[in-house]
Amino acid sequence: MLALLSQITLPNWDAVLTEDKKKAVVRILAFGLPKLRSMGDVVADWNVSLGSGFFIDSTGRIITNSHVVRKAKVIAVVLSDAKTSNFKEFMESLYFAELLYDDPDNDIAVLRVIGENFKYLKLSDRKYLRQGEPVAALGFPGTSYHDNKLKVVFGFVASDRDDNPILLNMSVNPGNSGGPLLDGKGEVVGVVFAKEGEGREGLAYAIPVYVVKKVLRNIELRKITKGHYAGTDIYEAYEELGRGLMKALIFNDYEAAIDHAQRAVELDPDYAEGHFFYGFLAYKYKAYEIAQREYKKAYELKPSLFDDNYNKETVEKLLNPDTTEAESEDEGSEYSETASEDTTAAAEEISPPSVSIQLATERPWWKRHITSWQIGLYFLRGNPDELIQGQNTLPTSDRYEITLAVHTDLWRTSFYLVKNAGWGFGLGAPFMSVVAFSGGSEVVRVEGLYRRGNLRLTLGGAVLREDEAKPLALRTSLWYRWRKTPWMFMVALERMRFDEIGRALSAKDKEERRINSVVSLGLGLWF
Repeated sequence: MLALLSQITLPNWDAVLTEDKKKAVVRILAFGLPKLRSMGDVVADWNVSLGSGFFIDSTGRIITNSHVVRKAKVIAVVLSDAKTSNFKEFMESLYFAELLYDDPDNDIAVLRVIGENFKYLKLSDRKYLRQGEPVAALGFPGTSYHDNKLKVVFGFVASDRDDNPILLNMSVNPGNSGGPLLDGKGEVVGVVFAKEGEGREGLAYAIPVYVVKKVLRNIELRKITKGHYAGTDIYEAYEELGRGLMKALIFNDYEAAIDHAQRAVELDPDYAEGHFFYGFLAYKYKAYEIAQREYKKAYELKPSLFDDNYNKETVEKLLNPDTTEAESEDEGSEYSETASEDTTAAAEEISPPSVSIQLATERPWWKRHITSWQIGLYFLRGNPDELIQGQNTLPTSDRYEITLAVHTDLWRTSFYLVKNAGWGFGLGAPFMSVVAFSGGSEVVRVEGLYRRGNLRLTLGGAVLREDEAKPLALRTSLWYRWRKTPWMFMVALERMRFDEIGRALSAKDKEERRINSVVSLGLGLWF
């Protein structure tokens, strides 16, 4: 081996490990369902697996180890250039990944985050490595949740050229799992997945890149392009829950975490895992009534989430404040006993906002029950033909509409305040709203709601105040929420009288097919 090493020319790692390559490596925090431990008192605890991964294309596909994410219900991805010294910037840099494909036999998993223009690493076409060849492993070793700085470990290939797994003469640690192994060209030749056992330090193992390519071919053959949540409302709920879990885990901000979890189950009331984590966060916050309610809801939706430890008696004991005081001395992650002393120092680099901790049941009613609110402004209204010609015969007071909606968790009710030519007041459920007007062009408006991802489509009718007959009219609107921002863009078509629609459908003359509708364009905000 010494003779071999004397003949090796080391690559120029400074030229190989460019900033773009480093940005392609990510840290992964995989949240499994919280664990119950019984040591005299029943205590709920975090269940988080730490690892690394890397982008393989600009569209958001990530390679990591199966054992890092196999039992995860929420997978957080932190970019290597995330500014962890700033609370707001750190939270904005988070992505939440879905599991596209899991291959436990080869310990490879493929994730997907929603985004674009990610820096990525090239997979090498080489099938074999030379014994003694220099390599570099990139990742996030360690068990501190606050240490998000990318580390690079250098070593040599110790195994024969056709070995699987590849034996490496280098030292890796928990957290390196799933990180890329690069050759002297900066291409991925393997995926780090294990270190040698106690007594044989300085040795590690990696999965050859040809195995990764085999897994990717399976994905292509099965035409797997998106995860279970992508493009649905469930994904929005999934992201909300993930942000709450990260705020609680890293910043101990349980009050904000509970708000995120509450919004998650509001977005998707059938999100069993969301209710489960909501219960766990409420328990950690000592809001036991909320915790019990959410655990019960999770069990109703998906009993399979609960193993023998989560039976009725255990949960009741868990949520009894008199038996859980010992928890404060025993909190922490599954890594708490082995985490290094630098956790405290690293934590000081991230300054979380000060949080006034109080029982969630004692919070103001509006903060406990309001889940979100939105405001919309239709700034252009009129007949399509008139608007094209630069005209608008609608009364000035009827050329705008302002809508304020407040969504609550009280029977999942929404309250609406609408101002156009008159004032409107209304109530709504998740898929329907009714607004009654005092004055103006409408008497009452009834709409159904369909949601898919960032799109919202409403379809309904209105009773118009045009004459004594009070004709019925069709109304539909479409709005789009711009990515993760609160901004919404809206377009609506309204006041299409049903009698005119019926006449137009049966008319032969072009002029008789005219429907005097009103088109509206607008902007909105959702918080």
